[in-house]
Amino acid sequence: MTTKITLLNLMNFTGDQLDKLRAVSPQLKVEQIPNASFDELPNALQNRVEILYGWGRQLAEAHRFPRLKWIQTHSAGVDSLRNKPIWSSPVILTSLNGVHAVPMAEYALAMMLAFRWRLPTMFRLQARSEWAKDRWEIFASPDLRDSTLGLIGYGAIARELARQAQALGMRVLALNHSGRRRPFEGFSQPGIGDPEALIPETIYPSDELVAMLPACDYVVVLAPLTPATRHLLNADAFEAMKPSAFFVNLARGGLVDEQALIGAIRQGQIAGAALDVFAAEPLPMDSPLWQMEQVIISPHVSGFTPNYDELASDLFAENLRRYVAGKPLLNLVDRERGY
Repeated sequence: MTTKITLLNLMNFTGDQLDKLRAVSPQLKVEQIPNASFDELPNALQNRVEILYGWGRQLAEAHRFPRLKWIQTHSAGVDSLRNKPIWSSPVILTSLNGVHAVPMAEYALAMMLAFRWRLPTMFRLQARSEWAKDRWEIFASPDLRDSTLGLIGYGAIARELARQAQALGMRVLALNHSGRRRPFEGFSQPGIGDPEALIPETIYPSDELVAMLPACDYVVVLAPLTPATRHLLNADAFEAMKPSAFFVNLARGGLVDEQALIGAIRQGQIAGAALDVFAAEPLPMDSPLWQMEQVIISPHVSGFTPNYDELASDLFAENLRRYVAGKPLLNLVDRERGY
């Protein structure tokens, strides 16, 4: 008799999405109990779970499942697990890297266009029913075409943003851990991104960040948060940027020294920032960032898409096929690197 593989989903997939997982193999026994803590689960189920699907705090007790072999996270970032007991265990860990590529690239592009066209200024003028007197001086900003985009991190999201930016005639520079052009091996929707890493004019290694920044008109952060990348964007980095450059962070707040960023904006070292992530979330009400006219703030939404769970279940189903067949999984987390 074939041994059953018990899969527990702590999210809330639709019936069709669960059926997609069940269709992978008759070996799979798929259970879904959204947001359940370990102690809320029946003892028999606790002892059977081999595959766990969930995210963030839901996975804090993952180490308590005695037969657990694999965790598929519902997020691309895995930094929330680094200080949890499961991090030092032999349990396989895979992420949803690639699911967010289109919405986050579109968000970054929207922010760059918002700065190019001074949309915050337009909105303030509209709120005051005011027709700008110095329209040319205010709104005749450099086109995105022929401007330079610097990408910090060159994973799935950055590669899709590079593709979109190239279509607009932007010059693209990138920075990754090694400085080498590596084929993308994670999950990707057909027809998107830069699979062979051919678009950037130059890819810099991470220790040459300040060499890349002076050339950039827009800098977008899309790197994972690890001990090595914490406060990667610090006072030295902002000092290296053009006074006319705009900064966009969609990755994690911990990559940025927030006080250094505030100082850089106040002192005119950079022209402005669009921020979707922060050191503390929600962003505290007393943060100076709220009141800065050069700053666009959003509440950690850049990865949102109504297709999220559908894409997530597609990736999970593919990884389940690989798991049952004993093949390498997509988006395997390297715990030493932290992503």
